[in-house]
Amino acid sequence: MTPEEKADLLWMRAEVEQVMLNFGRALDTGNWAMYRACLADRISVDFERLTGFPEIEIGADAWTRFAELALGSVRRHHQYSNFSVQIDGDRAQAITYMVARHFKMTDRGASENTQYGWYDNSFEQQSGVWKITRLSHQFSWVAGNDALLDFSDPELAAHMATVFCDANRVRL
Repeated sequence: MTPEEKADLLWMRAEVEQVMLNFGRALDTGNWAMYRACLADRISVDFERLTGFPEIEIGADAWTRFAELALGSVRRHHQYSNFSVQIDGDRAQAITYMVARHFKMTDRGASENTQYGWYDNSFEQQSGVWKITRLSHQFSWVAGNDALLDFSDPELAAHMATVFCDANRVRL
């Protein structure tokens, strides 16, 4: 590689890393316009380890709204490290380690939930700007109260529906 090619490669790697840093900062601050700007118009999403649902393909606006609704009620703090970025022309693959902390006052269990893992994301350069085209959230372990984030678990939802159904309501 020439020095110019090396510099270009380092610059592209820095741009991809910046997309992930913007992505995390947007999650933490609730800047959903910035979050959306990190994504291509259509993306593949693999959050199966977190949600139990298989990978999907979805419009970025719909995914951004999901993120806003899913995380809007908790305080968030994401830290990213150990960036490993592979550039191939207008495409890139990046593994980014993450610690995602979530906090919400509760009287039912711990007020914190922390995920330790990584993103294994795909990127594409579109009109000179790097965008996430595949968002894959993986984790090694989770500490704390899972219920802070996932009220949509089908088994939990079915159980809550029977526990909190109208027939069980106390009438005064």
